[in-house]
Amino acid sequence: MMAEPHITEVLALAARGDTQAIDSLIPKIYATLRRLARRQRAHEVAHTLETTALVNEAYLKLATQGNVTFADSAHLYAYMSQVMRHILIDHARRKKAQKRQAPEMPASEAGSDIIDVLAIDEALSRLATLDARLARVAELRLFADLSSPDIAEVLGVNARTVERDWLKARTFLSACLVPDP
Repeated sequence: MMAEPHITEVLALAARGDTQAIDSLIPKIYATLRRLARRQRAHEVAHTLETTALVNEAYLKLATQGNVTFADSAHLYAYMSQVMRHILIDHARRKKAQKRQAPEMPASEAGSDIIDVLAIDEALSRLATLDARLARVAELRLFADLSSPDIAEVLGVNARTVERDWLKARTFLSACLVPDP
């Protein structure tokens, strides 16, 4: 993410307790949040939640979260993408639970369209049990659309380490998500 001093200033105000700061921040970052939401939804075949609804729910989580502080816009976008991911996972789980309780549907309608989001979440959870940093790199790359230098800044490592971690994480996730022949 490019340096956005006005966003950093608003984040500093919010960290000092200015309750209006987060509200004034949304118009400045709304386009980026929509891009993140569209990216999140691209991983979801079922599209259980529209982009605008996802951004709005993520904002509500941010606004109701009392004492969350962000060092810079990269940290904010990483946090918001994680919130969006969890919102989509919760919606997918609820929809899957409703399908289990609903009467049987013909196979052509039922499909396994929700499994994708849940499978990605399960694969990331499995990766996190093995190596939390690899899982965080994958999450920031896939869902926050952060570059290696931005991820390095968020995690406090160098960009080359992020590249190596991304290669390992991508290999692990591919193995988890590609069905055996």
